[in-house]
Amino acid sequence: MRRIVNSLFTLFFVILFCLNSNVKAYTTKYYSEAKLLEKSDIIKGDTKGDLMLEETLQRQDLVIIIARLYSEEKRAQSMTGKLEFRDVDSKAYYRPFIIWAAEKGIMEGKSDKVFGVGDDVTVLQLETILLRILGYEEEAKNSDLIVTLSDSLGLNEGVSSKNSDSIKRGELSKMIINALNIERKGSTIKLKDVLNLDIK
Repeated sequence: MRRIVNSLFTLFFVILFCLNSNVKAYTTKYYSEAKLLEKSDIIKGDTKGDLMLEETLQRQDLVIIIARLYSEEKRAQSMTGKLEFRDVDSKAYYRPFIIWAAEKGIMEGKSDKVFGVGDDVTVLQLETILLRILGYEEEAKNSDLIVTLSDSLGLNEGVSSKNSDSIKRGELSKMIINALNIERKGSTIKLKDVLNLDIK
């Protein structure tokens, strides 16, 4: 009898632990935005399905996410060409994505010779990239305009981190969803429709 009671208690605590884990997952900030992007294969989790929303994002990983945003991951993967960045290894998996992003004019290096492999993406850097995608290429050349325009468009709405802070994957998800629901410059069409993404 005691063995049965002990087994029931063990089962109870296992179920309680699982329920708490699920509640935590579903109440994590930006979880709903991240799941929308996951559904469209824009961001992906680890082998356990964890979207790692509290993890920061490095520059070489952002180019892959941006390629998925454009639905051009396969094309980007096959890109070849010369790069002047000394920190991009010739055999690195992300090299063709960086070539793709440079060709698109979406993402630049930290200098002419350094891309910034291994460096975290900052909020300001993501704002700059998303503004370019929204058609504000000229405005994105001026850091003061980037901040002002991002605020006025609502690009960073719901994100409390400072522009100089490293961005977390959850905040990235929120800002991408914000951008997708903003009309592209000179148009009445939202970015998600321009990119033909079925995101509500």
